[in-house]
Parts: sequence; structure tokens; C-alpha cells
Amino acid sequence: MKKMKNVTAVVLTCVLALGNGEILWAAEDRAEAQQQKEEDAGSIVSRLTGLPYIGGQRLETPLIMQDEIMKLQNVQEEGILGCLKWDFDNDNSDEILAVTYEPSETFGPENKCVRISMYELNVGTWMVSDMFELGEYDLEGRFQDLAAMSDTNSTAYEGNIFLRRVNGQYQFFYEYSASPKYLVTGFEWYLRGYTYDGSAFSVMESTQDMEYAASGMEIEALFALDPTPLQGLDYGQYTIDMIEQYKALGFQAQRIGIGTENFIVYSTVSQDPRCYSIVRLVRGDSMEEGQSAGQFVYDRLKLERYLEGFWMDIEDHTSSIREIVDQTHTEEESAGSDTVSVAGSYEEFLKTNHVGDYYAIVDAGENQESILVAATGFSEMDEDIYTPELGYDIVLYGNNGGTVRQIGEPLHLSESAGPWYFCENKLICNGRRGGYYTVDIAGDSYTRNFHQEGSSSDWVPLSLRKNRGAAGGQVQPSPENNAAAGEYILPTSNSEYLTEETLISKGLTKEQLGLARNEIFARHGRMFDTAEIQQYFDSRSWYVPKYAPAEFDAMGDGIFNEYEKYNMESIKALEDKLG
Repeated sequence: MKKMKNVTAVVLTCVLALGNGEILWAAEDRAEAQQQKEEDAGSIVSRLTGLPYIGGQRLETPLIMQDEIMKLQNVQEEGILGCLKWDFDNDNSDEILAVTYEPSETFGPENKCVRISMYELNVGTWMVSDMFELGEYDLEGRFQDLAAMSDTNSTAYEGNIFLRRVNGQYQFFYEYSASPKYLVTGFEWYLRGYTYDGSAFSVMESTQDMEYAASGMEIEALFALDPTPLQGLDYGQYTIDMIEQYKALGFQAQRIGIGTENFIVYSTVSQDPRCYSIVRLVRGDSMEEGQSAGQFVYDRLKLERYLEGFWMDIEDHTSSIREIVDQTHTEEESAGSDTVSVAGSYEEFLKTNHVGDYYAIVDAGENQESILVAATGFSEMDEDIYTPELGYDIVLYGNNGGTVRQIGEPLHLSESAGPWYFCENKLICNGRRGGYYTVDIAGDSYTRNFHQEGSSSDWVPLSLRKNRGAAGGQVQPSPENNAAAGEYILPTSNSEYLTEETLISKGLTKEQLGLARNEIFARHGRMFDTAEIQQYFDSRSWYVPKYAPAEFDAMGDGIFNEYEKYNMESIKALEDKLG
């Protein structure tokens, strides 16, 4: 019996030893899998592909002579442009989206292009589930690098790889805008969207044919997203259809493509805060306007073979993505409406929206709620305050419970000119050919009417202020949405009439009334000669000093709305009574 116990002990020991070994091996496997899971996305892709990271840098692409043709030098460096680890298929497990530049699998290794690959973790090993490449064959059967890394013609160029989430589904887009600029004339624009189902990418059918190359009226209509000039023209129908196709995607964009005069790129992702940039590719040059081509010809006569000063920036934006907010893609958006809804105050909204455009905030509607009026399409001006001239688009926004929502669709005033006025919930704009437009902004939508009658003394001049975004400039205060409203002596002095009785009920001293009156000036950025008053407003978080007293006073009272004008008189009258 004792022997049996010993044998059993030996057997049990061996079994346990074997079992512990298996446990140990399993633990090692789990540790390796955990290490792979926690490993930086870029390191994983670099280890799997052998490619170095080349994002976040400027690559020189000089203008060269090749076969007696003026071209840009191709980008030679192969590598990783950006990687993003995220749960793209909603399976509670992260995938890796990798953007690389390398020899093409689709178009042959002799052709380099940008590749977008999706990596899935399969039994502890990262593997490519699917990919697509930013390339195609042109009408003559030649390979075309859509990302312009090996495009030898486009000297002005921007390509954006970006994403958004709509109703829980991730959508991936590539958009580029390009112009040869110095080489020949013409413009190009391209947009293609993809979805990912957990195993494969699929092209969004609505973006299948969204590519365009032209110049003149057609391309300008496309870039302005305005089909009006092409209505009734047979050759313009294709462009009209593409505009409607783009609008049906529900992007928050006022313009696309390249500005035909200054070559500024209006990318979708830079205008829509619901879209997130992954990688941005920008071609540019350090040449003075009009110099490059002529200078190159001169150098060519001297048998120089290249001209420096041309480059491509590779911007990797993946590290800045902390969250991706879902958006609701409504039937209204699908039908082509430009309505948008963005959480936050007007102040926050204007930091990233309508940057460079002009705006005003007025009180309108039955309850006199604050309405943001944005105007787009103005030429660049140096002044902060501007009275519009010629045609432009206006877009209205309301703020309901801390959410800025677009009201109706943008309205184009092609025949309007400045100045603007405001009266009884109506925005009033002089017409270039006499008469005036009125835009009723009291409801959930707004309408435009044209009148031949002249002006009225009840109209209040309304100046537009340039939106300088998060980089600088003061957004006109909107007390009901201003987090610093508690720092105001009279938070509603720009949004409601304050009678003498109302002011008395607040129990303010004469000194406080004086500060409250100056508070109206300070809202608009006026500085003060009196040191004590200046120090007081310097201590307010909302205050941004912008104008010297004489400079501000020279602007006149058109900068103030009707509430502010009334309240300044009420406050001053009470001050005088208090002696």
C-alpha cells in the first residue's frame, strides 16, 4: 500500500509538472499577446513592414528638367506617414489603421503610392485584413498617384485622409485639391469615401465618381458649391450633379477646392469639426508669386537642371485624436441640407468654425434669443470691423441649451452691398441696384425679401467682426452662453433693456454703475486711460483689450446694438441722479 502511494505521488508530480509547464507556456503567450496589444501602433506597423516613420516632416521636391519637360521631383522616401489604433468595427477590440508610402501592390512595384491598410489582431498576431491605395490609371492608361507623392505636375496641392463616425459607422475619406500653378493652368479636385465592415473596405457609392479637372466657370461653381451659374447649361449638369452629390454627404463646408486667386485650399476636414484628420499632405513652394517659372527658364539657359524651393509637408494628426464623436446623419442631411449641430457656445463654435469669415451676434425672435449671423465669401480684409460689399453668403445659427445649431440653409445675396442694419428681428442689407433686402431671422428658418422702398430711421447699423478663431480676437459676448457671465456687473446689458427701476433694484453704487457702463465698452475691446478702470477689466477673464480709446471712439456708435445704446443712457442718467 505504501508503494502505491509513492507511485501515485510520482505520477501526480509528473502531471503537475507537465501542467505547470503548459501553464507557464500559456502565460508566456498571453504576456507576448499583451505586449503586442500595448505596443505603439507605429512600432507594430514598422516591425511588420520594415518601413521607417517619415511623418511629421518636410520633404524637398525641387523643380527639375526631365526629358526636356519641367517637372517636380518625386518623393523618394518610403515609410509610414501615420498610424491610428482604434476600434473601427465596433467589436470591442482595437484595429490599426496605417497610412504608408511604398511600392504599389495594385499598380505594380515600379509605381509608388499611398496605401491605407487595416490591421486586425488575430490569435495574438497583427495581420492586414484589407487595404486600398490612392492611385488610378488615367484615360491614357498611365498610373496616377492621387496623393501626389509621386505627382510631378501639381505645385499647389493638398491631400487629406480623414474620418468621421455616422450612426456608429466609421467612414474614411481621401480628398485632394491641386493646381499646377506655375506649369500650366487648371484645377483638380477629388473625393472618395470608404467604409470598413470588420474584414474589408468598401467604396461609398455616393463618392464613386467625385473627381473633377477643369478651369473657368465650371470649376469655380463646383468650388463655391453654387450651381446657380450653371443652371440651364447642358455642359453644366455634370457639375451641378456633383455639387448636389457632395452636399448630400452632409459635410459642414462652405467651399471646397482651391481659391482661384490665392491658391488657398478649402478642405472639408478643416471646415467640419465632426471630421478628424489622420494624415495631411501639402505641396508648396517658397517662391515669390510670378517668379518661379521665369526664373527656371533663366536657370535652364544656364544649363541648371533643378530649381529648389518646392516641398511637401507630411502632417501626422493621429496623436491629436482623443475621441471621435458620433453624429446623426439625418434624412435632412441626406437630402442635401447644410444644417449642422455642434455642442458648445458661440465662443467655442467660432474658434474652429467660420475662421476668417465675418460675423455678428444679434438678439432676435419672440424671446429675443441670441442669433449668430456668419457671412462667407468676403475678400480678405485687414480691418477687424467690416461693412460688406458685393455678393456673399449668410448662415444663421441659434444656441439652444448649449448646442449651436444651424438655422435653415445658407442664403446667397449676390446683389447685396453694405452696410448692414438690424431692426425688429430683420437683417437689412442695401441692394447694389437700389432698394434693400430684408432677412427675417425670427424663426426656425429664414426668408429673404426685396423691397424698393428706402431706409428707415429705426434701422440700427450693424458692423461685422472678423472671426480670427482660436488664434486671436474677441468673440462678441453672449451672456447666456458665456462661462464667465458671473464676472459681469450687468451680464445682460447687451441683450435686454435695463430700466432705471431695474438698475435701482440691483443696489449698485455710483462707482459700480460707472464700471457697468464702461463694461459695455470693454465687451468690444476698448482700452481705458484711467489706470484703475483698466486694471479692473484686465482682471476679467472675458476681456481682450484691442483698441486704444481714440481708435475705438473713432469707430462711432455703430459697434453697439440697440440694447447697449439704451443701457448706456439709463446707467448714465442714474449716475447723474446719484451725484
